Amino acid sequence: MSAATTGLPAVLRPPAWRRIARSIPARHGLAGSGAVYLLLSAGLWWHIWLHPSTVTTCGCGDAALTLWVLEWPAYALAHGHNLFFSTSLFHPIGINMAPNSLALGTVLAPVTWLFGPVTTMNAVDVLSPALSALSMCYLLRRWVTWRPAAFAGGLLFGFSPFALGSLALAHPNFGLLAVPPLIVACIDELVVRRVRRRAFTGAVLGVLLAVELFISVEVLALIALSCMLAAACWAVVAATRDPRRLAHHVAAVMPGLAVTAGVDIVLLAYPLWFFFAGPAHLTGRVWPGAPPGTVAATPAGFVGGSISPALVGIMRLFGGYQGPALPPLSFLGYGLVVVVVVGLTVFRRDGRAMFFGATGLVAAALSLGVGNGYWAPWRLFVHIPVLVNVVPVNISVVTDFCASVVLGIVVGHVQARVAGRAGPVTERRPVATSPADPPEEAIEAPEHRRHRRRSALAGTAVAVAALAPVAGALWPNMPMTVRPVVVPRWFAVVAPHLRPGQVVLPYPESFGGIQSSMAWLALAGSSYSMPGGGGPGVVAARAGSVRRGYELLAQASYPLSPPPALDPGNIGAVRRALSTWGVTTIVVPDEAALPSYDRGRSTAYAVGLFTAVVGSPPSLQEHAWVWTRVRAAPAR
Repeated sequence: MSAATTGLPAVLRPPAWRRIARSIPARHGLAGSGAVYLLLSAGLWWHIWLHPSTVTTCGCGDAALTLWVLEWPAYALAHGHNLFFSTSLFHPIGINMAPNSLALGTVLAPVTWLFGPVTTMNAVDVLSPALSALSMCYLLRRWVTWRPAAFAGGLLFGFSPFALGSLALAHPNFGLLAVPPLIVACIDELVVRRVRRRAFTGAVLGVLLAVELFISVEVLALIALSCMLAAACWAVVAATRDPRRLAHHVAAVMPGLAVTAGVDIVLLAYPLWFFFAGPAHLTGRVWPGAPPGTVAATPAGFVGGSISPALVGIMRLFGGYQGPALPPLSFLGYGLVVVVVVGLTVFRRDGRAMFFGATGLVAAALSLGVGNGYWAPWRLFVHIPVLVNVVPVNISVVTDFCASVVLGIVVGHVQARVAGRAGPVTERRPVATSPADPPEEAIEAPEHRRHRRRSALAGTAVAVAALAPVAGALWPNMPMTVRPVVVPRWFAVVAPHLRPGQVVLPYPESFGGIQSSMAWLALAGSSYSMPGGGGPGVVAARAGSVRRGYELLAQASYPLSPPPALDPGNIGAVRRALSTWGVTTIVVPDEAALPSYDRGRSTAYAVGLFTAVVGSPPSLQEHAWVWTRVRAAPAR
């Protein structure tokens, strides 16, 4: 439309870009935020783009287990197996996969079929920060009017030290946090807004809870705990003020929650039964060796520090993230702490900000765990079933969630308060008109434009003050360090073509020390089974009658422990273990180029051990010493 047709002089008309921007719906602004988050995440993982199917954080440690967990659903779907159970690990007992992060591997199964599990893991790493940030941004857009405020809260949540540290350590079940903000949005709709139909919102909430269960049981448990504590506090306050209004609120919410319960009964009845009572299910404490509640945050970790140098050294030698030291998972930084505290003090009349501020403070206190030399609140929960298995430092996910919400609200308030001093937004100027045109045009007042710029600058300054220390703590790891996933030649060439039913004992085996053999299994397409594995099943106490042989093989694989003596008693214990597990093949790679976390104690030691156990020498196949027909060896 030209100035001649409108009667408005071109010099007085708003710029074209501003008119177009005003016409873009809010959802397009959300898409723009998502695009920025995705670009940031792509830059964060820049190194994987050169070789996306062969490099990732590591082919070792927990990353090796994650590679297999992401590969298993693709294999199970392609071969018609039960998604919830596999004997590829911990043969013959197997591993209970329900729910065990099945959502990630199932949704990305096409990626695994086409490009392999390394590409799938890289896709999870790249998408997780962007999706988590976008989800939080969506939640905050319900509560703040200034889009950059919601963007800042989303940025903190998706790219927090907890989220990025979890991804670096190959824990995508804690790194992908896109569902919790959507769960809170549904609860907000049910309890506060009540705009959409309660049945629809309840159904969506039920689906989201089921999805989160199949991403991370622990995160879902922490969400449930936080919601129950918050609901109890809210109910006490509401009951003291107006009991009748509380009853009205409960009656309004219950129909939606009933639909949620119905949806989850349908979706989760069988998976939960399988998880608690199915084959290879775990009983008691998941990690019985360590005292419950001791892997926790520290007060100093909220504002400084890093993972201990000793732990970093072990990670670099045997597994996990191979890059520079990461900040503690609980890290918030002085800037964010100051912004949250001052913001809550200044804007204390904002009930939503105060609610999430109080919830975050409680979560931070609970994340301190027990056994730190002082009494901490988690002692009240540490012996409760299910919660006894929670790792307290992981409660930082709730702290980060609340801090992100408060940051978005505070930044929005700062911008709105400065903008509110502008006075009239527009002034009216008469223009030459035609009968079809309006008699006058609204033009933004110069004073308002200046205040709008100042308000944007003020809000941005607060966001930068909060986020800069977090960015500084993460900066040494930018972009994230990656390593090639090295597969010994025998496992790359021979293993994928083994006949069905083979049980392979690789050296080093995944018995709690070096875990790279799970990555070899994943990249071989789960073409065989192995007696070891990762996760809670690796606890020696779960080896049953062959625990002694299990422990001897673990010591033989882990070079930092004393080597077990090759005496008749130890040889017999290992033989009995191999017989019980049904091992058919033993493979010891002999490649000098293998990294330290793939080699074990030494090739010569392993060859001597297994020659004594099997009673015959190996053959050399594809740079590996191989014993076949192991079942024929005496099991005395």
